[in-house]
Amino acid sequence: MEQKITSHIVKGLIIAAILIVVNIIGQLTSYIFEDWYRWIGTVIYVASIIISAIYFSNQNNQNVNFGILFTHSFKTAAVITSILFVYTLLSVYFIFPGQITHFVQQGIDEAKKQGKSAAEIQEAVVMARKVLITSFLAGGLMINLITGALGAFLGAALAKKNPNFQPTQK
Repeated sequence: MEQKITSHIVKGLIIAAILIVVNIIGQLTSYIFEDWYRWIGTVIYVASIIISAIYFSNQNNQNVNFGILFTHSFKTAAVITSILFVYTLLSVYFIFPGQITHFVQQGIDEAKKQGKSAAEIQEAVVMARKVLITSFLAGGLMINLITGALGAFLGAALAKKNPNFQPTQK
């Protein structure tokens, strides 16, 4: 009986769900604003992609090469990135809109320390909200893709491969 290969979509859904739970915990505890906490999601993301590649290699009895492992892992990362983008969109606008407010308030406090006038601060607040939302969405998308590519590369490099790889006919 041939072992069933776990789809990159299933892996991506599971990993994205874990990352969303970690983010929600951070939001609810306000740890999300701490620098150290932001790295937790990144470490989980990269480690899970590496584990995914190793698991895929094992499911194929190591009859894979670097390219196949990287492709499968990057597809997993693409699924995760897509789901996290939708979550970030919902989070910024509906679930945790206070996150943007927190960063804007930090900017206001800094502007007051610099002696800016109330009119200058008010004008900057409107622009800051737009820039922050765009940064969260575009930055999150790019960071997740780059981090996913790194995880896929490491996973493909670390997973056992068959040096005499021969593609199987299906």
